[in-house]
Amino acid sequence: MKRISDKQAGEICTAFVKNLEIDFFEPDEIEGVLAAVDSFEHPVRQKVQALCLALSNASSSLVPRVLSHIKAASKYLPAKDLDAWVGTAFDLLDSTGLDHALAFLGKNSERELAAFAAPEGVPFHDVSAMLETLLAGLSRLDLKVTGDHDLFTDTVTVHFPVLVNRFPDRERNVLLYKLSAAYAWAQIARGTLALDTGLSAITSRFKDYPLDHPDIDALFSQFPERDLAVDLYAIIEAFRLEPFLRQELPGLMKQAGSILPDLFEDRHKLDGLSEKTAYVEAFYQYFLGTRTKGAAPHDFTDSLGRLIFLPGDAGPEERIDTLISLYETAAGLGGEYEPRPPLPFFGQIRPEKVSRALADLRQARTKKLEAQVTKLLDLPEPGPRELPVGERAPGERLVEPDKEYLLIKGRLVELDEELKKVIEERGGVPGGVLVKGSEIGGNSPVNLTDLIEEEEAAEAGGGIRYDEWDFRRGGYKKDWCSLYEQDIHPGHEPVVEQTLARYGGQVKVLRKKFELLKHEPRTQRRQKDGDDIDLDAVIEAFSDAAAGLSPREDLFTRLDRSERNIAVLFLVDMSGSTKGWVNEAEKASLVLMAEALETLGDRYAVYGFSGMTRNRCDLYRVKGFDEPYAGSVKRRIAGIEPKDYTRMGPFIRHASKILASIEARTKLLITLSDGKPEDWDAYKGDYGIEDTRKALLEAREQGIHPFCITIDKEAHSYLPHMYGEVNYIFIDDVNKLPNRITEIYRRLTT
Repeated sequence: MKRISDKQAGEICTAFVKNLEIDFFEPDEIEGVLAAVDSFEHPVRQKVQALCLALSNASSSLVPRVLSHIKAASKYLPAKDLDAWVGTAFDLLDSTGLDHALAFLGKNSERELAAFAAPEGVPFHDVSAMLETLLAGLSRLDLKVTGDHDLFTDTVTVHFPVLVNRFPDRERNVLLYKLSAAYAWAQIARGTLALDTGLSAITSRFKDYPLDHPDIDALFSQFPERDLAVDLYAIIEAFRLEPFLRQELPGLMKQAGSILPDLFEDRHKLDGLSEKTAYVEAFYQYFLGTRTKGAAPHDFTDSLGRLIFLPGDAGPEERIDTLISLYETAAGLGGEYEPRPPLPFFGQIRPEKVSRALADLRQARTKKLEAQVTKLLDLPEPGPRELPVGERAPGERLVEPDKEYLLIKGRLVELDEELKKVIEERGGVPGGVLVKGSEIGGNSPVNLTDLIEEEEAAEAGGGIRYDEWDFRRGGYKKDWCSLYEQDIHPGHEPVVEQTLARYGGQVKVLRKKFELLKHEPRTQRRQKDGDDIDLDAVIEAFSDAAAGLSPREDLFTRLDRSERNIAVLFLVDMSGSTKGWVNEAEKASLVLMAEALETLGDRYAVYGFSGMTRNRCDLYRVKGFDEPYAGSVKRRIAGIEPKDYTRMGPFIRHASKILASIEARTKLLITLSDGKPEDWDAYKGDYGIEDTRKALLEAREQGIHPFCITIDKEAHSYLPHMYGEVNYIFIDDVNKLPNRITEIYRRLTT
């Protein structure tokens, strides 16, 4: 933290005291808090004061407890380490939110602080929550993180070093953790470890390959010098994945450029290494610094060319060929190979760990498939197709002539290698026959998992049942989702009071604006007679006439002075990705919105939504249309917190059902979200977007006007398709949300 001026320090102190007074601290309590802050030496005192101010913006009641934690830590940490410790808490507050910062400050025993101060660097437990959140956001998978001796991933868990102390400053050590997480994600996302489609490539190059599926451990067992092959493969993948990461994470990769020179300097000179070892080390050095420390072995330049021009989308065949080429070159060099320290952010590849994790996943999938094949026998005959024969829905699966399918009870079931193997081991399925796609026509193949789940959904009970649109088949999955409406658990933090204190001046202005709005006449366009000319309608009429069409006659505007008759339902995203400041901004926005609408008199309801899979879609009632904005509602606003995933379709359908029951001339459905529709299961990508779009179209058919307010930077890639070009708004900074939401509502309703 930079040194601040006396004037700035005074402003911080004034703001801090004001927050304490707002939260009803007595004068003697305020004096005690200030004395506790002043008891720390500079520069720790400056950082403590700034931290306390940040905490008091959320809740001043946290300040005394935090000061006691810092005081306890000062008994064991010298000033320099205490400054770093408080700074770490501040970093956690900014990056991962209040809970993690408070948890860190609570770890102030002598043993815990000794572990923080003794080794220079950043311990894994300080950044584990941040890394887990980062990986969840990148991968959309439930990846686990854990501390270990080395950096590697088995595709299920990412193992990070328990301590990163490569740099003297915390910022660059944390950057190294983040970069490591990014490369681990890239390895999983881009097929470094699974080689899913590489069986033919492996068996054609290694005649003694022992398995009937691609396996990275079995692959490297084919190389006499296994360690050499594994390290060369890690180098190949580092070169291949770098352009991908530069495209997906340009900010992080730009930051990474600042630490590469230091990492290059840490590498050993090539002189004195065996030729084989120097060959591998030279690749590491070139990757970090585009040069080497000493002369590289012969043939290095030719091998380097293969890596530099290896395309990022290279399949298993090309990557395995590159590995064989580099390995054969290295094997012809002199000396024994001594494994070198890996690239610190790429880590090691542990084929045996990956193989074991993927084998466990295959075993679990096989058991699931066996159970599903058994259920095929009990399926009823399919009902009539919703689309006319021969007409296909957008994205619907097509029969592939050369592919084999299972034809059973009038259904054509897709077969992958695992499912085919399960069926063959069972001796077939009674009543089913394996057919080639070229032998049949008219039927659209279905996925076995989808088929079984759809039948189970029809049988299952509980919750309010909603259909889900499957764009691939051009029809609904009947009674597919179970929605459970419940009251949100009240929170204990005085969120409403804090928001009103923080935005006090703005609330007064809002109330005045909305009071005027209540009596403001509204312009009705496209009228057959009225007070003024509707220019848009006139231009359209001229265009129609020029095109030979009969022009419309509704060419006027009229001022409507009747009473407002509006009902609005707010759907608030409570998915796990809203953790931290997004959640705080949502709550503050709702408070300001409620204050404005209470003045305006428009009827409104607020619901939060989240869930996990179609069987648990949880809708949380914050305020119903028939409830007053009273203490119970305010406590429910405080209780809004991040939960699970964002399966938007069923929530939009239920909200539409609620709005349909309300008598109002104008009905608005406003969704507040931070990302695209996505769930733990297959509800993601085009599938989730198309179901949400269908639910929104259903709402419009009922006379409901949907609108979305989002902070997702990728919103422009999918929201126009879902909501339409003018029915959403992107807010580039979550901190602007409370200030913008009321103005957005005012524009929507005038």
